[in-house]
Amino acid sequence: MIIAAILFLIGILIGLTCNFLAIIAASLAMTLVMVPLWLVRGEFGFFSVLVWVGYLFALQSGFLVGGYVRTQDDP
Repeated sequence: MIIAAILFLIGILIGLTCNFLAIIAASLAMTLVMVPLWLVRGEFGFFSVLVWVGYLFALQSGFLVGGYVRTQDDP
């Protein structure tokens, strides 16, 4: 839960400062770090896939919030 909150805040920061290509890169980087780590530790399973999806939702929903706030500030 703490990791999801941190990813949500990172998504907000990305949404405030960058365009959609940055969230794609961040999602890809998160995936390329987490999945091999789970495979090496022998923890990869159905629950890990659900956690991965939850982390992606947290990151991308933060991006949407940040993008919404950014458009409110634009003239």
